[in-house]
Amino acid sequence: MAELTTYDFFMDELLDLEKSVYRLVQGDEEISAEKESLIKELRSLKDENEILRIKLEEAERKVDNSSEYFDSSLFNSEDKEVVKEKIDELINKIDNHLRS
Repeated sequence: MAELTTYDFFMDELLDLEKSVYRLVQGDEEISAEKESLIKELRSLKDENEILRIKLEEAERKVDNSSEYFDSSLFNSEDKEVVKEKIDELINKIDNHLRS
């Protein structure tokens, strides 16, 4: 009779161990899927960042080229400040958009 009790005890322990292993495997699969999703998102964001850098470089080149034709003496200091504020507002809007 004692052998059955020992046998039952070991079977219960094996079942508990099997359940634990199953939970670990499920957790690992979920983590792996989430990791793959995050890797894809990271790649996408890196690609988008690279595209934005290229566009920024192009815009900076255009600004450098257009500064040859732009005479800042046409504006008084008050007008310059207004333009600077508007540009800062636009930059902040673009920055907020990129962060979201």
